[in-house]
Amino acid sequence: MHVFRNDTPKRRLNRKECKHYTSYKKTLKEDFNSRCGYCDDIDFQKVRNFTIDHFIPQNPIGFTHTIAPNYYYNLVYSCGYCNMSKTNKWPTNNPKISNDGNIGFIDPVEIDYTNLYQRDLNGKIQPTNSTNSLAKYIIKELKLWLPIHQKMWKLEQIRLLNNEIIIKLENLKDGQLKDDLEKEHYKILKLWVSIQESIFVENA
Repeated sequence: MHVFRNDTPKRRLNRKECKHYTSYKKTLKEDFNSRCGYCDDIDFQKVRNFTIDHFIPQNPIGFTHTIAPNYYYNLVYSCGYCNMSKTNKWPTNNPKISNDGNIGFIDPVEIDYTNLYQRDLNGKIQPTNSTNSLAKYIIKELKLWLPIHQKMWKLEQIRLLNNEIIIKLENLKDGQLKDDLEKEHYKILKLWVSIQESIFVENA
């Protein structure tokens, strides 16, 4: 098994207020480590569409609230899949209560959200505790089971492996061994490009 994510995002303190919430996108991208707060997919340029989600929805189903659309501490850097899946869902009908332990959501900047999940050997997001009904609810409602999230995880693993290989090749002195490894490295790069292209087609 693998960890769900290596770092828990954190919104910065005392962020200057902007008139429109979209003005926070660059700041949110930095605070969320260029990742979706919900699925942890990385923001690869030209591969995925990233947006801003309102953790407590602007127009929730069943109730109203007074939280301003540009309130920074209610915003989440989110991939298009998670944003579209979450939409206006807020089952507690109370802006002060994000979940009742069984249904609802957890703000992704909380360590509890990080600890809620793990990944199987193929990168699929799963509850850390198989009996946790809240974890299952969030997976279902945000569609964290979608194959795109596994593909993005695999793509990143290849990228990290590629970086390691580049460093080792640069320091390798054995000419024949270096040639052999460069051939294997080329295979990895081809696989990386192939996965990126397949994801790009899905998001076109």
